[in-house]
Amino acid sequence: MLALVELPDAGRLLSMGPEALRALGMRLQGVGLGPAFASRLVRVGERLDDALRAPMRTWHVRRMKEPAAIAARVFLLHDPVTPEEARHALGDLAALRAAGFVEEAEGGVVSRVHLALAGGVLCFGDLPGLGGDAVMPLCGATLELVRAATPASPVDRVLDLGCGAAPVGLLLARAARHVVATDINPRAALFARLNAAVNGVENLEVRVGNLYEPVRGERFDRVLAHPPFVARPAGARESTFVHGGTRGDELPLRVLAGAPGHLAPGGRAVVLGDWPVVDGDPLDARVRAAVGGGATDVLVFQSPGKNLDEYCALHAAVEHRELGDAFARAAIAHRDHLERLGMRGLALACVVVTPGTGWTSLVPIRHVHDVPLTADAVDRLLAARVLAFGPGEALARVRLRVPTGARLVEQPMPEGLPPSVVVQPPAGRPEWPAVLEASLAARVARIAQAPRVQDAGEGAVEAAREALLRGALDVTVP
Repeated sequence: MLALVELPDAGRLLSMGPEALRALGMRLQGVGLGPAFASRLVRVGERLDDALRAPMRTWHVRRMKEPAAIAARVFLLHDPVTPEEARHALGDLAALRAAGFVEEAEGGVVSRVHLALAGGVLCFGDLPGLGGDAVMPLCGATLELVRAATPASPVDRVLDLGCGAAPVGLLLARAARHVVATDINPRAALFARLNAAVNGVENLEVRVGNLYEPVRGERFDRVLAHPPFVARPAGARESTFVHGGTRGDELPLRVLAGAPGHLAPGGRAVVLGDWPVVDGDPLDARVRAAVGGGATDVLVFQSPGKNLDEYCALHAAVEHRELGDAFARAAIAHRDHLERLGMRGLALACVVVTPGTGWTSLVPIRHVHDVPLTADAVDRLLAARVLAFGPGEALARVRLRVPTGARLVEQPMPEGLPPSVVVQPPAGRPEWPAVLEASLAARVARIAQAPRVQDAGEGAVEAAREALLRGALDVTVP
């Protein structure tokens, strides 16, 4: 079973030194191991689970003869290649062998570390399926966090909290003067330093410690976190990068609780994870309780709930890839555990915390695989709420319009009542359609035609608040 495999010495990997590690990164990128090759690879078996798609990807890559395919077989697919093939793609193997990047087994040259490709960044970590202190090079939703949190213009300081192998910090380093990446796991810190060297990133600093301890008293323009969030059943083997507590959201809530004290003026914390869906315990209220009162705004983007049966089976399959009796026991134990906790689902949600006036808002969104949550969308929806929850005088003076590209569809009502209006958002927006009752729809129509909200007549300001929150109106810059 993979979980029993001894982890390679991450310190030995670093022994190559910064110059040789950077040369390795440039070699891999030079042979074409980058976004273009990754896009070809991900299309193979994209509808399958990891364990099922891997052999199909290996089959296809074996038939590619370019050096990038050979490097992918070594580091991504762990499919042995001949020493001649390895030298053709990677050059002299002596340094890589001495540092533990590659080894010659009976079947050929293989690697005991795993490489992930993340938006042009090369990210090394441990092989998938290892437990304990193993470090995943990239989690499935990591790029969703980066997509939602990358600032539109460069910022001064970014905190990558619980960085793991630091793919988030490496990608955000392009948009910040300085990035601090922290993790409680010293092994993660080693991989983070290694990946900074491989990618030639010099503005990323790595520190070891729990949560905000390594940055006590410091403030940041962005705090990003994708903390462990999986519920841990009694008796389950603990994994540093998987479990968030008995229910799973204990650690993410601690991350959110500490965020306000580490945000610079105008700063923003963005925390992504799977959150328990529990009747009588809405996520926005849970987050607000963790963050506390005061002048901090909370915006929660919540996707539809996931099927618990599929969720438990998939998590068990990661650890028990042979899908035998141990897999069945783990899947059932996990499902029993969630049932005892009263969960009726798990929802991927992105929580945004920023200094403000103290409002809380929940935005139901489509699944990120259907419509990604972008930083532009976060900026737009934050700005709409700052205006909607702000002083009426400020709202009265702005110009609002129906979103460009939106469709307004009348929906008949029973018993002769006036039809409601469904506002279908423009393509690419993550929000669901908004349904406006007839009276609100009429006010929205008047507001959208007026030079300013205050020119739309009585009740326009309150109607504008409601329409902004539902996504039926956008702020227009004159």
